[in-house]
Amino acid sequence: MFQEIAHNMSIQQCLTAEVAAMSELASLLKSEQSALADGDMDALSETTSGKTVLLRKIAELEKVRTTKMTALGFNGKPEGMKDYFTQSTDDTEYCAMLWEKLLSISEQAKEDNRTNGLLINRRLSQNQTALNVLGRGGSTGSLYGPTGQATVNTGSMKGMVPR
Repeated sequence: MFQEIAHNMSIQQCLTAEVAAMSELASLLKSEQSALADGDMDALSETTSGKTVLLRKIAELEKVRTTKMTALGFNGKPEGMKDYFTQSTDDTEYCAMLWEKLLSISEQAKEDNRTNGLLINRRLSQNQTALNVLGRGGSTGSLYGPTGQATVNTGSMKGMVPR
C-alpha cells in the first residue's frame, strides 16, 4: 500500500515525507538516549521496534526519491539533488529548503545514534565488570562458576590449617 502511494509522490512530497520520518527518528533517538541513561528496558524495547519501522520507511522514501530523480534525468545521489535545484520550477526553492532540513536532521540523528552507541558500550562494560567480579571471586572462597554452580577457591590459602 505504501509503495503504491509513494510512487505517485512528487519530489517535494517525497522530501516532505522524508523530513517528517527523519524528525520522528531523531525524536525516537532522544527517547532512546533517556531510556539508556535511566536503564529503562521497556522503553528501550519500544524505541528499538519504532526505529526499525522508521528506518524501513526512510529507506523506501529514499528509494522512491532516487527513482524519481533518475527518471527526471538527474543523478539519484546528493549531487544530483543540487543539479535538480538549479532547474527553474516553482517548487525547487522549497525542495532545496526541505533537502537542507533533511540533511540537518539526519546529521543530528547520526550524532545522537553515535552517543547512544557510546551509552550502550558503557553499560555493557559495566555489566562485564560486574560479571568478572562474580566470576573471579576474590578471597571469599565460594562463588558461582560459569555453570551456575557454586565453586570453591582451590588456590593457596596461607594461614589456613586443613582439617
